[in-house]
Amino acid sequence: PGKYVFRVTNENVPYELGFWLREKDYDWRNPLHHVNKLSVSGGGLEKGQTKDYTVELKPGDYLYSCPLNTTPNYRLVVSE
Repeated sequence: PGKYVFRVTNENVPYELGFWLREKDYDWRNPLHHVNKLSVSGGGLEKGQTKDYTVELKPGDYLYSCPLNTTPNYRLVVSE
């Protein structure tokens, strides 16, 4: 657990990419999750661009992916 910076770079993809990190059970359609669940996202990563995403993670399961590309949901586990 703690504060982390995720540095995301679009190295060689010729179109815009993004980044989305959220709690495993986060559902963007649920308004309560917008208030009490972690979700950090951003787009606009054109070829060669880098963005940093700073987040405080508590113990638990998280998923991250690129919502603008066909990537799977990768699992991230934060433990004490």
